[in-house]
Amino acid sequence: MAPSLHRPRINLRMGLDRDVYQIIKKFEDANDGKPFKTVSAAYDAIKRSNSSLSRQKKRPLEDSIDRVLQFRKEELADSEDSEAALDGQGDGDEDDEDAEIAKQEDERFLLNRQMTKLWNVEPVPQQPSTTATTTTTNEQPAAKKRRIQSGGDEKDASSSSTKAAGAEDASKDTPRAAEKQDKDKAGASKKTSKLARFKIEQLEEPVPLGGVGEMHRQLLRQTRYLLKCPELYEGNGWRRVPGILLYGPPGLGKKSLIRNLTANLGVPLITLNGCLEDPERVEKSLAEAVDAAMSLAPSIIFIEDLDWHMPKPGGQSHNEQSRKVLSLFTRQMQRIQLDQPRDRHVLAMATTSRLTDVDPVVLEAGLFERALQMRVPDLEARHEILKVVTSEKRLSERLDLGEVAKMTHGFVGADIVIATTLAEQVAQERILNAEDPDGRQLERLTQPLARVGREITTGPDDMDIFECQTTLDLKNPSFPIIPTEPVTLEDFKLAIKDFVPSLRREGFTVIPNVTWDQVGALSKIREQLHMSIIGPIKNPELYQEFGLRRPAGALLWGPPGCGKTLVAQAVASEAQASFILINGPELLNKYVGESERAVRELFQRARSSTPCILFFDEIDSLVPRRDSASTDAGVRVVNALLTELDGAQDRSGIYVIGTTNRPDMIDAAMLRPGRLSVRLFVDLPTPDERADILRAIYTTAHPGAPDAEMRLLPAVAADERCANFSGADLGGLHIKAAECALRRFMCGTKTVKEIDEHDWEDALANTRCSVMNPESYRKLDKKLSKGE
Repeated sequence: MAPSLHRPRINLRMGLDRDVYQIIKKFEDANDGKPFKTVSAAYDAIKRSNSSLSRQKKRPLEDSIDRVLQFRKEELADSEDSEAALDGQGDGDEDDEDAEIAKQEDERFLLNRQMTKLWNVEPVPQQPSTTATTTTTNEQPAAKKRRIQSGGDEKDASSSSTKAAGAEDASKDTPRAAEKQDKDKAGASKKTSKLARFKIEQLEEPVPLGGVGEMHRQLLRQTRYLLKCPELYEGNGWRRVPGILLYGPPGLGKKSLIRNLTANLGVPLITLNGCLEDPERVEKSLAEAVDAAMSLAPSIIFIEDLDWHMPKPGGQSHNEQSRKVLSLFTRQMQRIQLDQPRDRHVLAMATTSRLTDVDPVVLEAGLFERALQMRVPDLEARHEILKVVTSEKRLSERLDLGEVAKMTHGFVGADIVIATTLAEQVAQERILNAEDPDGRQLERLTQPLARVGREITTGPDDMDIFECQTTLDLKNPSFPIIPTEPVTLEDFKLAIKDFVPSLRREGFTVIPNVTWDQVGALSKIREQLHMSIIGPIKNPELYQEFGLRRPAGALLWGPPGCGKTLVAQAVASEAQASFILINGPELLNKYVGESERAVRELFQRARSSTPCILFFDEIDSLVPRRDSASTDAGVRVVNALLTELDGAQDRSGIYVIGTTNRPDMIDAAMLRPGRLSVRLFVDLPTPDERADILRAIYTTAHPGAPDAEMRLLPAVAADERCANFSGADLGGLHIKAAECALRRFMCGTKTVKEIDEHDWEDALANTRCSVMNPESYRKLDKKLSKGE
């Protein structure tokens, strides 16, 4: 006989609890008996109703809802146990032991029936003990059946199973018994699927990946002996690594890399994301998943998007559930370390795109102690990815994948896959346009398409629509078979032209297509930047031999419009480095901690794509003097930038260029050696430099301009009316001259499409310099040079 179960129960004594119970039960009955899963869901439902409870204060109402939901949960569990007990009874042939169990179960539910009677709630009608099936009323929805486990000894269990087997053999031919067997199988299947919150995979063949060879080899070195040769660790007394975290921008192939690792090692992969997404069953599901991993060891347990499940405290996604998940996962990792045999290790692996958003506790000892960064593919890696992606594609013989790799700077693996698909579509559209340039063939195909649609709607109900469409299309002679067209370099150019890669949406930009020929003049500044930034990027070994290992930072300052931004773009273009443009105010945030977080994420992105140039435009608005900063956010950003520039974090391969008109407004700590130590004054151009700049502007706007037009430029630049003109002023001068020439040509007073002396004269008469008091900048330069 099964012993009576005694569980502590919740008593609803307050008047508010009873009112909440009534309305929640009414909501559940209206929703086909589906109970509320969370307090917030029930609270929102009550607030949306016309009940007087919607005017209650939030905290007392939520506490009452929590008690009622717990009570309802026990109520439903009791109802399930009652139905399971009644279902287990026979048709009148049960023995005395079964009758005693039913009697005890009725006694267990006595308090429940008394409680509902006091609340004027119609109780569930009691079924006779001899009835094999249970009926449900409108107020009490049907619940799933489950068996009652009794705590008898092995002899009782064996006797009961023998009786059950005999009863099944005696009645297996009856319709009632067959129906009962079908219900039991369905219930068992449903229960099994509900418990399958984790996924176990035994991968046989690795998927081809490109551009991640070095990271894959590093992971193999760290895990092969750990999982496959545990005696090596045991013999040397080495400590086993509990977990490894892969981090880097999205689309790099972190998950695919781990799947390939398990396939190469021949160990099972247990994915835990399903366990962590169910707040009510997370503890049980997580324990079952770890049990499975320990029984299949050596094995790997895997969590994707760790920052989502275990976020950093204070973040937007951090809540009580995330704290619970971290606590339970830590407990399971400790259990693995204590209980798992040393010769059958269970390794935890995870991925994240935002390491700064992960709870720091996760990176402590006993969890994911080792964090490996995956970098954005460089030129060689992109070339390897393209070879893998296009291995089964039809490509033109003249297509050079190396040229495509150069065009895809800043692309990750996922972006390259999408770009290749778009290039295939461009190729197919090209042949379709060649076959049907005026679109008449497509117009003729509309009638067969309409007829196919009618045949699909009138087809058999059990036939899949996609299968029906495929069958009818194959039978329709009006649909021509169009041959596949090989993909060319032009197809890739058109596909990439309007495609925005994922990193560019996070602040990365393409390598600027700006050359020094487009800048003009500034030869001394060019030499200094080549020594400080371009040289270390192109030839790092040479600089390391001379002890120049730390990347330099440069500050370009001077009057507005002198080409400071253009110079920074030319540097990135010549160095062929990743380029991230930051406008000062975009990092500032009024919420505490968000500005510092933006700075950390910025440098984290730069580390994943080294060599990288961070270009801060108008940096004085981002790092003002801390003694005169108007907001606390400004002070925090200055401190965060100082920490990143020369703190404990590695800054290898990250070069910083800032521009400003007021260097005296920048915090002094930013200008010391090791940070923005290279200060370059970009003054207004001299007459010779104005001619050089004007020539660069004219050549860029008028490629192949005749020599007669080019000979006019030095005289224009030497005109006294161009004194104190900046590069931007010279650009405006050219625009006004071109507008004058166009206006004369449209009026018929000019027959040649060129800019002549008359046009330049008109432009000079209507253009003024934009820089006021240029001497103040030169005085400031002398003051800074003396260190004042």
